[in-house]
Amino acid sequence: MGTAQQVFWRHGFHASSIEELSRATGLGQSSLYNAFGSKDGLFAECLGVYLDEAQGRLAGILDDTTRDAVGRIEALLLAIASDEIERSAHGGPRGCLAVNTVAEFADDPDATATIERVGRDTRERLELLASALRIGQAAGEITTDVSADGLAAYVNAAIAGLRISSQGGASPETIHEIVSATMRALRPA
Repeated sequence: MGTAQQVFWRHGFHASSIEELSRATGLGQSSLYNAFGSKDGLFAECLGVYLDEAQGRLAGILDDTTRDAVGRIEALLLAIASDEIERSAHGGPRGCLAVNTVAEFADDPDATATIERVGRDTRERLELLASALRIGQAAGEITTDVSADGLAAYVNAAIAGLRISSQGGASPETIHEIVSATMRALRPA
């Protein structure tokens, strides 16, 4: 699954050929179709695995009670920054498969299920972020000038910005500056 996921992540759904997916997985075209029904089925499986793994990692960081709320958010942003820098340095796919998917399929009426799947994931991520931010607001670590839900949307946008910036070739220093600026914005004035 991981090798097909890498192909989709690097090239997008439409630019990933069945031939390339067959080479990446070592499965013949008929075997791919037998296992997943279609290229769409394979993509849905790859995207689902990606989203579940990312959500599990996010939850693990945000549920870490050994850190205060600010530390949890910062650890999350630094982990994402580190992933982007590492993948970029080793020629891996940049950015986020989910963000890339939304950009590719946003206006495609045949991709409703795919967009809904990413939307569910986004709503769950926003809930996890808002919960951690509420804890930080109650402890006086996070600004209360903006609601926890608004701050969750801001942090989510910063995460997308990190990923898009990486995709555009931003330097590691720039990636870390995005993290620093986001953390400054979350702290009380």
